[in-house]
Amino acid sequence: MAIKVSVPSASTRSVNIVTSNSKQTTATTLGQLQGVDVTQVEDGYTLLYNSASGNWEASPFAASLGNLDGGTF
Repeated sequence: MAIKVSVPSASTRSVNIVTSNSKQTTATTLGQLQGVDVTQVEDGYTLLYNSASGNWEASPFAASLGNLDGGTF
C-alpha cells in the first residue's frame, strides 16, 4: 500500500496509518496481566483488590458485601 502526503512548507502535519492487518496483543487471559493474581482461582470467585500486595486477587465473593450489581449494558 502506497500513501502519498503533501504538506505545505509553512505547516506541520502528523499522519498515523493503521491497516486492517495491524494488531497489538498485550494479554489473552487475566493471568497474563500485570498486577492480577489468579493462582487461587475457583469457580464462583471474583477479583478483589489487595492494597497490601497491590494486586487484584481471585477471592470468594463475600455474602457480607451484599448484592453485586454489574450494571446495565
